[in-house]
Amino acid sequence: MKKIMPILLGLLLLVVSIYFFMPVLSFKFIQLPLILLGVLFIFLITTFVGVKQPEDIGIKQKIASGLFIIMLAYILIAFIGSSSFFTWKTKLKELNIKEISSFDESVPNVDMQNLVILDEEDARRASEKLITEKDPSMGSLFQIGEGTLSVVNDKPYWVFPLEYRGFFKWISNRGEIPGFLKVSATNFNEAEFVSYQFAVSPTGYFSDDLKRSLYFKYAQYGLTDFSFEVDDEGKGYWVVTAYTHDTWISTMKVTGTIIVDPVTKASTFYPVNEQPKWVDRVYSMETFNAQLDWYGRYVNGWWNPSDEGKLTDTDGKGYVFKDGEIYFYTGLTSVGKDSATTGFVIYNPRTGEAYYNRISGSIEQKAVGLMEELVQNAGYKASYPYLLNINGEATYFSTLKGNSGNVVGYAFASVQNYKAVAWGKTLREAQTEYNRALLREGGTNALSDQTLDLKKEKGTISRIGTLTEGYYIIKLENDDMLYVVNSEEFPMVSLSQSGDQVTISHLKIDGTGKVDAIEYINHSIK
Repeated sequence: MKKIMPILLGLLLLVVSIYFFMPVLSFKFIQLPLILLGVLFIFLITTFVGVKQPEDIGIKQKIASGLFIIMLAYILIAFIGSSSFFTWKTKLKELNIKEISSFDESVPNVDMQNLVILDEEDARRASEKLITEKDPSMGSLFQIGEGTLSVVNDKPYWVFPLEYRGFFKWISNRGEIPGFLKVSATNFNEAEFVSYQFAVSPTGYFSDDLKRSLYFKYAQYGLTDFSFEVDDEGKGYWVVTAYTHDTWISTMKVTGTIIVDPVTKASTFYPVNEQPKWVDRVYSMETFNAQLDWYGRYVNGWWNPSDEGKLTDTDGKGYVFKDGEIYFYTGLTSVGKDSATTGFVIYNPRTGEAYYNRISGSIEQKAVGLMEELVQNAGYKASYPYLLNINGEATYFSTLKGNSGNVVGYAFASVQNYKAVAWGKTLREAQTEYNRALLREGGTNALSDQTLDLKKEKGTISRIGTLTEGYYIIKLENDDMLYVVNSEEFPMVSLSQSGDQVTISHLKIDGTGKVDAIEYINHSIK
């Protein structure tokens, strides 16, 4: 019995370590070699007790000693082989980046109907309010999990799963998470609590622990980015990124996604680019950060003491809604951390493809400062901006928030023209003022050709009505275009009526049936 006790103790330690620490069972990760090294070390200590002479060393001790030395050597070699000196070329190539010259190609002209205006903080506040209205006691039992910006039926939504609020709440409510929250990213008034009882969650325990429920089936992979997404039928799933390493125990490489049914706990692995179309995030924001860091650091090789040509991101990541998909974006600047960008990287989290558009201009933090200067008397704060394309002009867009955290206005700032910045209490007012600022200051792209060439329409009003508070919509005879006029800027519009002769100036914009008036003159009112 004494002879097999060390073996049983070693096996017990190994099983306990695997169950509780869930190490990746692959030598491309450091956890497994370290655990095996620890188990062998304890085995050697217990078996060498009582050994006084070299001839007393048995075959078990010799094998264990040999395995210990091999494992220790592997760990040392793996650490050395994983250093940037040996891996920088591989790391540099991890970002599948393509340089493009046209901003219109990287970021399409903005669709104001699908403009993402709610950030995660706004959507979370709406979710908390929704839970309180549905059941005041729900918030004490469950917490709102991490939000995922997803596309559901071609519209962007923030999706928040409910999760267990601690061990004792899990014991009393296991298997009874009541649902998830879906908040429109484009409309403050569209939020929904989806009743959908499920069990598995990142905050669950034992079999209800999401990672543990996957571990013994996918133990050869590293698991990360446990995001909750909704398919086009409205059913929620956990989407987990599976990865391995490209260089010994470093250089994360995504291999696929694991989709988990939170009700049945059934899971399916999909290799990269074979996942269902509704999955929005295969590559996490953390993966993007790492790949971008490698790209900027090693763009001119490993040995670059002068930092020539090195790039870094602008200390923030945002989103772009493009072609019905959510993209990550960030500005790039030199490692000197000046206030100007060298361009933008747009990253597709479904495919891992990146597009680098070289545009010099202000970084996001500079633009936020310019926006807040406009409203400094009110003390409003601008959110981290989204990147938009407004008629060819690279533009930052932010919501403005008061002391309570509620959105009180909207702001636009040109990336390249520091003077072209504007805000408004409504989205339409802010966009109209921004168009005026671009015309006044001279846009750098499509709008620069329109500075002295506004399109003027002179005609007779056939119909006039109220669009929203403070805005009128006008149709001219023999003209299919609808013109939106701000009554605060042009008070005469509130006195206008059918049959009046008017002149309306606007930007030359193709492919739309509605346009904002930059100038409005009613010739019939004397």
